[in-house]
Amino acid sequence: MKIIVLHGDYTIKLYERLNKFIEIAKKRGWEVTNDEISQTPSLFNKETLTIVRKYNLISKKNIPGISKIPGTLVIYNEGNIPQLFLKELPKDTKIEEFKLPKIIWNFLDNISVKLLHETVKTEPIEFVFSVLAKRFRDLYWVKVNEESLPYQPWQIGKLKRQAQKYSQDTLKEIINKLAEIDVKVKTSKADLISELDLLLIKSLE
Repeated sequence: MKIIVLHGDYTIKLYERLNKFIEIAKKRGWEVTNDEISQTPSLFNKETLTIVRKYNLISKKNIPGISKIPGTLVIYNEGNIPQLFLKELPKDTKIEEFKLPKIIWNFLDNISVKLLHETVKTEPIEFVFSVLAKRFRDLYWVKVNEESLPYQPWQIGKLKRQAQKYSQDTLKEIINKLAEIDVKVKTSKADLISELDLLLIKSLE
């Protein structure tokens, strides 16, 4: 089996890449299956593309036998896959990592209206909204239960420092407001960039 790994934080590009594989497979008449690795050939003798979303659906003990299975396997994971897992994969595995652009990291680490507008010059506002919502979720999470965060110690330390700028109640309020904005925008009752401007101005006062 040919194995391809797609992982990283730049989920918009990650998803585009996955869809490209699916599109090509369908054009070639391949069978496309999700989250189930079959060890038997296709009944119709077709080439198969198997997509496993989330690397931890594959146990380490099963990795040695994967390469003997026919077809192509794409391991798709939103977020970085640990190196310990990647090292267990066969040497000919193709690994593609999609990293968030520096401009997005700069915005998330130094949230401001000015940086928001700089970021949306090159990145879709919807994507910026999603990563911003995730960051505020993580800032709240690190305050209430940092031990359960699925991140490296240095990442948790970074979040803890940033979370000091906000009270727990403020973070909770921001998260609720982001949820309200999401609903309003999806029902065409608000403009996303204007709503975010207003939220950041209020939350950073």
